[in-house]
Amino acid sequence: MDISLGSLIQLHVFPTGRRLWAMQQVERRAAERGFPELSAHAARAAEHDRVTRQLDERWAARQLAHADDPVQRIDAVIDRTLVALRDGAESQAAVARPGDGTVEKVGELLGALFPMGVAAVTSLNYADELTAVERLAGRLRGDLAHLIADLGLGRHADRIVELSTEYRAAFDGPRPEPLDFGLVRAARARGQEMLLQAVAMTLGRYPGSGPADLEGRAALLGPILQQQETIRQYFRNRSMVEDVDPETGDIDADAPPSMPATALMAMRS
Repeated sequence: MDISLGSLIQLHVFPTGRRLWAMQQVERRAAERGFPELSAHAARAAEHDRVTRQLDERWAARQLAHADDPVQRIDAVIDRTLVALRDGAESQAAVARPGDGTVEKVGELLGALFPMGVAAVTSLNYADELTAVERLAGRLRGDLAHLIADLGLGRHADRIVELSTEYRAAFDGPRPEPLDFGLVRAARARGQEMLLQAVAMTLGRYPGSGPADLEGRAALLGPILQQQETIRQYFRNRSMVEDVDPETGDIDADAPPSMPATALMAMRS
């Protein structure tokens, strides 16, 4: 039997900014109504989600940096260039005159560069592929230079040498600080749990059906229920849930991108 708060209190998962805004309002209202336990809990929840919001921003920045990662970009160009070199060499062998030595030269070149095939290089991780490409660049400028010249593959070789230098500079340059998404997910889950705890504390303080209890619940849970209803509308429209500025409650265009309401709903469990 699942008796977690998430199963007993049916709320959508709030984006961090919306949760933070709501808990700040709950903190103020609880203090005004003489409910110091809830006010202190809401303050702790808000402080936690300020840190969570920083993690959200770091994760969004990491994702953006990854999308524009120069190492990733150069790696893709190198892969295509290595394939183009192999294809260019094989095309020379395919149209060579019998006995002119081209087929043998192509075999020698490709055997030296890609003894296990070009995919054995292009499938390596960044660090290993960088090492392999630097080795290839050295050979293209060294003992294999005469074959490159004979087969008319100088442009490909020049590009590989050039890219190997760019690859090294990008690889050794500043990289996004590692951040485990598990840490971000755990912080969000803890923030949601603290919000549910605030709801449970309010229900314990005002458990009845009389006007006083109804009014007390409405006053303290109003900010949370307002966000719940807004997210429900996003869910009905099957659109992305926009986060808010936790200081104003207004839509925050600069907030890290949220997820579809359908995904937020699925995360409740």
